[in-house]
Amino acid sequence: MTPSYGKSDLSSALIFNVSNNALKFNTEAVGFSYQATTGECSFKFDAKKLNLTPWMRLDSGKETQVDYSFYSSANSDVDVSGMVSKATAASSLLAFTGVGMGVAVMGQFAGQWLNKNPQTQPAPSVNHSTESHSLPAIVSYSDKIGTLKETAFKVYAVAEGGIKLMGSDPKLLGELKIYPEIIPSLLLKTQTNGIPDARDLSLNEIAYSPVKSATGDINLQQLIEQSKHPEKPNLKPDWNNYEDVQSNCRKLKRVMKDLGFNKFDRNVFIYYFLANNNDWNNYNVTAQKALTDDISPKTLQSYRSKNFGNCLAADDYTVMKTMGLLVNSSSDWTQMGDTSQKKAAFFMPLKSIERQLLTVLKNPSIAEMESQIYPLLNTVKSGDGTVLLQNHLGDFGLEKLLQPAPAAGVTNTPVAPPAQDSPATPTPQTVTAVTPIPGEGLIVSAHQLVQVFSGLAINELSCARVLPGQQGQASANIGILLFTTKPGSPRAKGGAIEFEFSAGKINRIAFQLPAYRDFEQDVLDHPEFGGCRIDSAFLERLR
Repeated sequence: MTPSYGKSDLSSALIFNVSNNALKFNTEAVGFSYQATTGECSFKFDAKKLNLTPWMRLDSGKETQVDYSFYSSANSDVDVSGMVSKATAASSLLAFTGVGMGVAVMGQFAGQWLNKNPQTQPAPSVNHSTESHSLPAIVSYSDKIGTLKETAFKVYAVAEGGIKLMGSDPKLLGELKIYPEIIPSLLLKTQTNGIPDARDLSLNEIAYSPVKSATGDINLQQLIEQSKHPEKPNLKPDWNNYEDVQSNCRKLKRVMKDLGFNKFDRNVFIYYFLANNNDWNNYNVTAQKALTDDISPKTLQSYRSKNFGNCLAADDYTVMKTMGLLVNSSSDWTQMGDTSQKKAAFFMPLKSIERQLLTVLKNPSIAEMESQIYPLLNTVKSGDGTVLLQNHLGDFGLEKLLQPAPAAGVTNTPVAPPAQDSPATPTPQTVTAVTPIPGEGLIVSAHQLVQVFSGLAINELSCARVLPGQQGQASANIGILLFTTKPGSPRAKGGAIEFEFSAGKINRIAFQLPAYRDFEQDVLDHPEFGGCRIDSAFLERLR
């Protein structure tokens, strides 16, 4: 092209022409370039790994034809390798108008140019030579078995003066290979272990991924929409309708399979398609979230029932999990179910006592309250119908509430406490005077306990929660609930009731401050726990 190319004694280049008629794909690429000048070890050989084709599906890739041509010149006026490098750097499309002419036409394919201008092709010259060959098919199929074929070229150095028949063997410079590479996904990047990485994507990113087709590049969404499949999916179903989403999921799976997409590409698109649906997100709830959010076994079972079984099989979930997507397999659900059942077993005794106690406390009839609570109480010392009563709520007149109601026309007269050497009072104790309750508490009867509850004028009751610090036990045995009081109650605003139980009976009841054992802060940090939700507004009414 210019005098600057007249500086080498010998130069050569290997050019590949790659075509795929089905995809209307055609390109050229430089395999290597070589130049040598007078003198030993005075040569330059350039070669690097390059992709001859874009990624394409295997069924389309088997139609790819690779031809190669070897150009060489022994004319010091022509530097083939120099032209190759300049032409490639300028446009990446190399074309020779004819062997030995030393002319590069930018922006045109050699084959196309020669076909249109056959008269320009020069006659062979002793100073120039060319060889053109076709490689065997890179991919071939036989039934369900595919074969990948590799071609290798030995590249030798040429000594000064050319190859001598009686001389030593030429020096092997290296080997050039043409081989197919297989990737497991057209839509995803592949990790070092060869598995596609489907994390941190979106439906739009996947839908607009370009795919090579006979009409050029087309994005995946267009490819699906243009499909001739009789069950073409609606990619924008009613996301709040489980059946509608599941039906279109099934159609999407069929269409993508019909289009030739493998399990990785199908399932990544289906995953992000379903991610717009709440039932899908519920089905794939993590075990950690199920535990921390205190999701009940009944709710978890309803989540599991919507498993998109008409669209997805167990293998699909396995593939999704392999690609790093957060989905629940059958074994995950089994484990979550076991954990949920253990959690339910932990809270079950507490919930049983809670239901019975709240029924008593909400009953407006004092007589009915006593008959209901009697079988719920028991102490080792005094038997059924008794309970150890403690007060850590402050002086709100609990002792007075334990006094029997005076008969008509009779006024209670305070009685002095017994002397130190007096015999012990039998339990349950009948308090006939305002006697301070000792710190360890006092065993009282069901009748006396009902008097206390009635006298407190309870207004609102929260549900019962496990008292903090019982983790690791097979089941909880201490609960606590909050209560507010009506105007005129001896205990303004309200407080907390702690109850300890065993074998289905309450053994101890203690009036506590809401801050006891950091219960108040635990409620603020975790409003819902163990199936009991207490809002911060309830706590505000106690302050």
